[in-house]
Amino acid sequence: GMLLPVEHVSIGTAVFDRSPETVWRVLTDLDGMPLWRSDLTTLERLPNHAGKTVWREISREGVQVLELLREEPPYWLVMQSAHAGRSTYPMRSFELISIDRGTRVTMTVRAEVFNPFRRVLVRLDPGRPAVERFLHDLDHRLNVNRRQVAADGLQ
Repeated sequence: GMLLPVEHVSIGTAVFDRSPETVWRVLTDLDGMPLWRSDLTTLERLPNHAGKTVWREISREGVQVLELLREEPPYWLVMQSAHAGRSTYPMRSFELISIDRGTRVTMTVRAEVFNPFRRVLVRLDPGRPAVERFLHDLDHRLNVNRRQVAADGLQ
């Protein structure tokens, strides 16, 4: 594990039969996330920090404070963990590309693994299940619950 890099990257891609604007609205609707993300128990908005949106995600795996680091609607979104008012890893980014059939979303999660033993474990189970679960949940929100998305004005 000592020879493995500290940074670990997980990437997943999915195609949705929806416009980038619709996908963007779902990804940035913090209040609606606990309704469709299977990993979330609760999401709490926190006071903005240095003009950035900040929130706390509570899941079975623990508590994480995130901030909206960068956004270029409706094509680029970066969220990063925040500790003591400063950005740290993990970082989630979403790239939305308009295609003929709708939108291709690429989700990238960057994390740092300092413990050499855990670096080996991460390489054996690279974290793709978390990225795949998120994209599956997003697919369910956009497609299976299509009528609800339309009712929410997210066409």
